[in-house]
Amino acid sequence: MLIYVSHPFSNKPKNKDKVEEIVRTLTLLHPENIYISPIHTFGFLYEDVSYETGLEMCFKLLDKCDKILLCDDWKNSRGCTAEALYAEFNHIEREELNK
Repeated sequence: MLIYVSHPFSNKPKNKDKVEEIVRTLTLLHPENIYISPIHTFGFLYEDVSYETGLEMCFKLLDKCDKILLCDDWKNSRGCTAEALYAEFNHIEREELNK
């Protein structure tokens, strides 16, 4: 399964580190899955593209995935909430991970 890992970012290194630990742990526990982090795919563009463009890029990546994994304090993140709604609207399976 290809799984999109949605996690708050706000261009904070500590959030990137948290996602790395989540992906590392899940990959070791479930090597049959591939975990995709949009933070690691697009995070370096945070200051270079508009928020809307970045979100559209994330949606295109999410379209390729079988499932979205919503992590930590995702409900208080505008981007994660948008990704969750996009997944719901497009019938992409959702799961929550609270650490």
